[in-house]
Amino acid sequence: MSPYELLGIAPGAAAKEMRVAYLSLARRWHPDRFQPGPERMWAEDKMIAINQAYAELASEGKHRPDARPPSPQQEQLDHISAMLKDGRVRDARVALCQMTIRSAEWNYLFGATLMRLGEYQKAAIYLSVAANQRPDSELYRAAYQSAQVIGHQKQRPSVSRMADAVIGKTRRVMSGILK
Repeated sequence: MSPYELLGIAPGAAAKEMRVAYLSLARRWHPDRFQPGPERMWAEDKMIAINQAYAELASEGKHRPDARPPSPQQEQLDHISAMLKDGRVRDARVALCQMTIRSAEWNYLFGATLMRLGEYQKAAIYLSVAANQRPDSELYRAAYQSAQVIGHQKQRPSVSRMADAVIGKTRRVMSGILK
């Protein structure tokens, strides 16, 4: 499915139309709107696809015929973005780790890669850096917020298990003292 089809807009749509379509879909499919479970996981995948489609179309707007040719680093980042779209997440991670430049786009792509690998807390760190490097980017900010929410929700069960373990140990110690 092309980015245009995913966002539900015609090829060559204006930047404002792309943004409106993106925001509408982001509100509709944001994982926070779903209860934990399969629907939420599906929404997370859908949101990642929406973010990538919007990023691709936004970057196309930067490569006008009158613009300078992309740098080798930008070409690498574009290739890595294509890897992610093709589902080659581990290859994308390796390629990103081999790069020396850590631009906002690099941090965004690395965060998106970590999200797909289920490393939500690490992803939130890289997406935060991307959002801070490019504070004008709604895409980076939305991706960071999604990673924060998902990471927090994925963390809760382990915190709950730790709390249960501490409470259980405390009860055992207290019952030994009271005897």
